[in-house]
Amino acid sequence: MTTQLHSQESEPVQSLQDYVAMFHRRRTLIVLAGGVLLGLSLAAAFLWPATYKSMATILIEEQEIPSELVHSTITSYADQRIETIKQQVMSRTTLWKVVEQYNLYPDLRRTNPAEEVVKRFTKDIAVEVISADVVDKRTQHPTKATIAFTVAYQSNSPDLAQKVANELTSLFLGENLKSRERQAQEATSFLQQEAENLSSTSARWMKRLPRSSTGRAAPCRN
Repeated sequence: MTTQLHSQESEPVQSLQDYVAMFHRRRTLIVLAGGVLLGLSLAAAFLWPATYKSMATILIEEQEIPSELVHSTITSYADQRIETIKQQVMSRTTLWKVVEQYNLYPDLRRTNPAEEVVKRFTKDIAVEVISADVVDKRTQHPTKATIAFTVAYQSNSPDLAQKVANELTSLFLGENLKSRERQAQEATSFLQQEAENLSSTSARWMKRLPRSSTGRAAPCRN
């Protein structure tokens, strides 16, 4: 029987002094690489055009008509309402009017069609909803509801960013007013229809009541 002995060579362990010596040997390369990265970072910070963002927050009011009187078929939820208003404001026709009004993207407009300019304008606009935990007044259960939304616009000019953001906010408020007027008309039509139905039902019940010789409804007897 032969026994084979396997010898394992111990790997050298590098100490802190070894790392320090390695740094001294390559310090020129390390300093050069660090200087290049620092220079590129500073150049990007100074040469990159500044971007300014202006934002407005629009609060959502509660429904003024009691929910017990109006069915959910004509009650629009906040998210759906915001999305509907957004589609109206963010239409090509509306955005192009804003572009011409404030002379946005003059260089891009000289070399590109209107569709590309509107796409760029859309990218610079941000509409975000704000939700919060609330208690449902009918069920008394906690739920999450949209309480507000923000409208923001970014530009290289702080003055232009503010003006365009204000214009977009006005457009959203205007479309919201139109939406509420349409909603109020729908609610009025609904309540009128309910009143007519109630009146018709009452009239049918009055015809079914037995009448006495004097023409008055006779009291019901068991």
